[in-house]
Amino acid sequence: MLAESPVSPKVPATILPIVDNAKSRQILDGARKVFLAQGFEGASMNDIAREAGVSKGTLYVYFESKERLFSVIIDEERAAHVEGIFNFDYSTADVEAVLLHIAIEISTFITQPRIVSAMRAVVGIAERMPELGEHFYERGPCYSRNKLAEYLDTRVAAGQLDVPDTQLAAAQFLEMSHAPLIKPMLFRATKQSPSAERIREVAASAVRVFMSGYGVK
Repeated sequence: MLAESPVSPKVPATILPIVDNAKSRQILDGARKVFLAQGFEGASMNDIAREAGVSKGTLYVYFESKERLFSVIIDEERAAHVEGIFNFDYSTADVEAVLLHIAIEISTFITQPRIVSAMRAVVGIAERMPELGEHFYERGPCYSRNKLAEYLDTRVAAGQLDVPDTQLAAAQFLEMSHAPLIKPMLFRATKQSPSAERIREVAASAVRVFMSGYGVK
């Protein structure tokens, strides 16, 4: 069983925020350590309760399942990092500089071992828990694509870009920015995160290719 609660509730596409108090924070911090050490599949509610220093009964008062805990941690990562990355400076007209910054920041974030581990875990369980996969996708790749597409829309309106489909273009740019870096890690072809120099090199290449296809000549 993935969850040790009496009922295995589905993880809804939109999760209501929990009360952020000292006890819930204690539990989330413990759960994060267990997930990092054992992965989603290997972690149990017993392990999480022990690491968090709470009883199993107390754990279930705050979080009804392991899936709920994992989803909340995903949301926290997004709020703490991804939202900031896509907080665009709309006042600058330097599209290439903005895109380079986005590419470097998002690639630096998602190539961290803990983020790669979380992605691998979600892909591994999405077949039998599609709600969790959908939640991860909506909070991560889909959110990033939508925010970048909104920015591209403003640059198209300003006459700086010629982009027929900004959703597609945003997805293309993000893939060019990080796919060469993260895929070897996802498949365990390498255990090393890319260097800052390599991340910048790939990001700069993504910007050049993007602007050659969508920049206004």
